[in-house]
Amino acid sequence: MVEGGRIDHAHHATNAYRAFTETIAFDEAIKTALDKTNPQETLIIVTADHAHTMIMNGYSDRGNPILGLSKKNGQFNKDEFGKRYTTIGYGNGIAAVNGPRNNPTQKEVLDPDYHQQALIKFSSETHSGEDVAIFAKGPEAFLFQGAVEQNYIFHVINEALHLTN
Repeated sequence: MVEGGRIDHAHHATNAYRAFTETIAFDEAIKTALDKTNPQETLIIVTADHAHTMIMNGYSDRGNPILGLSKKNGQFNKDEFGKRYTTIGYGNGIAAVNGPRNNPTQKEVLDPDYHQQALIKFSSETHSGEDVAIFAKGPEAFLFQGAVEQNYIFHVINEALHLTN
């Protein structure tokens, strides 16, 4: 079992840069597992145990830096108060402010230590209730398809590994 736990830590800190960087490391770990196992003998399952409140603010140009300020037609998008906003934000977390929201610069938001803006102030960002993706490769991988209830995953693993009758 490989866990990308630092992805979770970065989300709780509302630091999308580190969450994305850790996701790349997790992807490399999955590739290593695939390279070192026989796909005829090894079932590899990739999923998450929960989602986070990270959101993507709409209408950015294609190719706009995902960690940067939202832009449309090369111009910074602004809210109804005339303030720029990031493409990625969080529903809650440490970066929410009491009072007027700041007006970030592109340089500021592209810093790896930047904490994305959040709507509701908490000492740590929370988990959310969205469905999570599940992917599988190997024997019995066909059992993992589409959106499923969380409790189904145990039963599928049990069936795929023939743990109990």
